[in-house]
Amino acid sequence: MNNIKLNQFFNLKEFECPCCKRVMLSEILLENLFKLRYILKKPININSGYRCIDYNKKVKGSPGSYHMFGLAADISVKEMILYDLYQIVLEISFTGIGFYEKKNFLHLDVRPGKLFEWKE
Repeated sequence: MNNIKLNQFFNLKEFECPCCKRVMLSEILLENLFKLRYILKKPININSGYRCIDYNKKVKGSPGSYHMFGLAADISVKEMILYDLYQIVLEISFTGIGFYEKKNFLHLDVRPGKLFEWKE
């Protein structure tokens, strides 16, 4: 159903909720991920995009998760050191950056306001 090409790098299906297949996706988030993909010249794996309320509870996401508003994505890039990916991400206009070293992914969002970072 969501097999729609958004641009040369991403398909809408990559951002859909795993349980209900619905999608919300911020244009700004997509633009920032496009910039990142263009810089990296490597595919980006979208581990988690939009999450409905039920799925967000299931994965124990934050009750106010930006994933539920289409403003966030958790990403990883094969054969890339997470810290190196993080350094590149800092140069793009993401306003939320979570560094999940043990699970080897970055949370990226476009929340309103100034840059907010955390590490787990």
